Amino acid sequence: MPSVLDGVRVLDLSWGIAGPVTGMLLADHGADVVKVEPPGGDPFRGSPGYDVWLRGRRSVVLDLKRADERDRFLTLVEKADVVLEAFAPGAMARLGLDAETLLARNPRLVVCSITGYGPHAGHRDRPGYEALVAARLGILDTQRGHDGGAVPYMHGEEPYLADLEIPAGMEPGAPRRGPIFTYAPWLSMGAAFLASTGINAALFAREHTGRGQHVETSLLQAALSGTASKWQRVGRPDAVGYRSWVYDRRAPKGFFQCSDGRWIEQWVPNPRFAISSADGDTLAERRDITSAREDPDRIGPDPESIVILAHYFPEMVEAFARFPSDEWVTVAARAGVPLQPVRTPEEALRDPALLAEHAVIELDHPEHGPLRQAGILYGLSRTPGEARGPVPRVGEHTDSVLAGGSASKGSPVRAGAAPTPVASRRAPLEGITVLDLGFAVAGPFGTQVLADLGANVIKVNALRDRWWHAQHIAYGANRGKRSIGIDLKTPDGLAVLHRLVASADVVHSNMRRGALARLKCDEAALREINPNIIYCHTRGFDRGPRSDSPGNDQTGNSLAGVTWEDGGCWDGGKPFWSLTSLGDTGNGFFSAIGVIQALYHRARTGEAQSVDTSILNAGLLVASMAAVKADGSALPRPRLDRMQLGLDDLYRLYETGDGWACVAAVTPPHRDALAAATGIDLDRLDAAHLEPWFRARPGTEAFALLDAAGVPVELCDAEFGRHVFDDPEMDAHELVVHQQHPKLGSFEHFGKTIQLSDTPQHIWGPPPVCGQHTRELLREHGFDDADIDKLVAAGAVFEEHWVE
Repeated sequence: MPSVLDGVRVLDLSWGIAGPVTGMLLADHGADVVKVEPPGGDPFRGSPGYDVWLRGRRSVVLDLKRADERDRFLTLVEKADVVLEAFAPGAMARLGLDAETLLARNPRLVVCSITGYGPHAGHRDRPGYEALVAARLGILDTQRGHDGGAVPYMHGEEPYLADLEIPAGMEPGAPRRGPIFTYAPWLSMGAAFLASTGINAALFAREHTGRGQHVETSLLQAALSGTASKWQRVGRPDAVGYRSWVYDRRAPKGFFQCSDGRWIEQWVPNPRFAISSADGDTLAERRDITSAREDPDRIGPDPESIVILAHYFPEMVEAFARFPSDEWVTVAARAGVPLQPVRTPEEALRDPALLAEHAVIELDHPEHGPLRQAGILYGLSRTPGEARGPVPRVGEHTDSVLAGGSASKGSPVRAGAAPTPVASRRAPLEGITVLDLGFAVAGPFGTQVLADLGANVIKVNALRDRWWHAQHIAYGANRGKRSIGIDLKTPDGLAVLHRLVASADVVHSNMRRGALARLKCDEAALREINPNIIYCHTRGFDRGPRSDSPGNDQTGNSLAGVTWEDGGCWDGGKPFWSLTSLGDTGNGFFSAIGVIQALYHRARTGEAQSVDTSILNAGLLVASMAAVKADGSALPRPRLDRMQLGLDDLYRLYETGDGWACVAAVTPPHRDALAAATGIDLDRLDAAHLEPWFRARPGTEAFALLDAAGVPVELCDAEFGRHVFDDPEMDAHELVVHQQHPKLGSFEHFGKTIQLSDTPQHIWGPPPVCGQHTRELLREHGFDDADIDKLVAAGAVFEEHWVE
């Protein structure tokens, strides 16, 4: 079977993390990715992750500073579909290879640029290393949250219950104040998701316009996307249900150590389940609960519940410590309680269930032999992905590529004539209708990505959704949609849904498969109504032993090894769930990318298909720096320390006299400059000598000295998020939006995460209230007012429904 991007040629000039990961995702789904390297190869070869991320490519060596070799590259551009680059702003222009020049050479080309800060004039010339961007943008201070949570922080309020005393060990993260350095490169991975989304959207748009375009994204835009549920500012923050305790710095994140020394993640914490199950000589479920969703002992999201958590936390610690982790996993599975073990990334790569569905694969490496690694992380039923080959040696394919050879299996045959290009298209997904049957974050975030790209997204809400949609977390995943309220358990409500399905292009859901089947909303049932739909289903975990287990971001990332790494557990730390985690949202991105690719395939062949992915798979991508050799040993890679300060002495946080700074002296010239600026000899340039140097001076002084010397450095800005909506540059580039919401009044949120020069993103509107557009949508689908009144009276549908 062909892969969806067979016949697409990508010239990859990128380096670092975001570009190589983007190239891997394109190659895994059929693109012929040619890595263009300088003489001697990409200087970051050998870095953690490169032994995985560079798979499936061909490698050519070209010195783009030489006119003759630059001309060779331009000749390749003429037959390419995509150019992917991650140079500093202005570097491509200095080489004579800016997007305008490349598009003039090939008007159908998609040029994707990934930078640290995008177009923002106040930041764009700063060093773009992951940790430095995260420090400058306040992300390192966001990782464990703020006292009282995101809402008081964003609105300049005093923390809720500021004098609340919490028990020892309840606060997440290292036992110190200040920012948290994470192992996971959250911003770079987020930028890879954005770049992959933008490239595929531009390829789909090209099927209709006949034109390529310039796609741009950045780590700054990834930061805005990753804080979607946190960095909001509203006119009425005291609206019923809007606040929650989840992002409160003091709140526990569900990690408990068991009698065998292993950690488990139980989210949302359920004190009664833990305490009652451990209340005996054996571990057993001692409650009669048939549905986890209806469990009366679940902790609610309201801010006051942090008091309950603080009260029960010591008892939960004691309860979990009485029995081994595997017994807790078994009992929780029987009880329908979300609980999973915290694994290392290498343990995840040995999981038979993940191997069986190719989310983990084994692939030969030219130096290391067979390597177990993250595999194909989202699936398309008719055009499945596969790893196309090992990591290439530097310049291995130079001669064949320059001679015009191709690694492609061949482009899928078009059904009939090619589409006639039109003059313009307002957005890449203009004219595409998506039905969103999802809940929580993992499903709805994916359809929000599609809405930002111009899709007409119809959110199908049940009455019970209103409590969730009142929360700020839900407001981060539902903008740009219209909501219709339907009771799918009634025959008339199901008939309404079927009317919507008949004219839809995509159905998207993250309900468990059993629930979808009971509601007659499974793929088979809906294809009988509309065989041409793209049916997207996302799940928590694998399709094997955990297929029926309740899943969420926290448990998925724990199974993938991310929370282990972010906590510095190798060094004796405790697991840590980062507040910019890409479990739910990464699942959403994967689903959006898969849907766009399925639409691309349908436009070219007329063939519909299904898409699936999971939260666990998103975690596997984030942890994809890990790989396991045939003898079971792990490839060497840096380790985060238990105090969550950094990966080594020259890539880490340092406390200054009045705050924190982050240093990234990653090259020999950087280290020389750091030694000269601090007066510390190169052979003594370590934390023991750097810590007193930083503590002896204010952050501004340390920054000025190091920055002037050419050392990559930033100060941690804990206030960045609070002021993001008052920045004129953010407004000028539409990186933030200011809207009106019927419940919250003013609603300020992140804006464009991807710049597309020909078919731009547009943030169509704020998140809807449940049932806000019921009558409008029913009219659009052929119901008259009398029919609608009957449906409302019968309870089959409902209109605007919220509590003031």
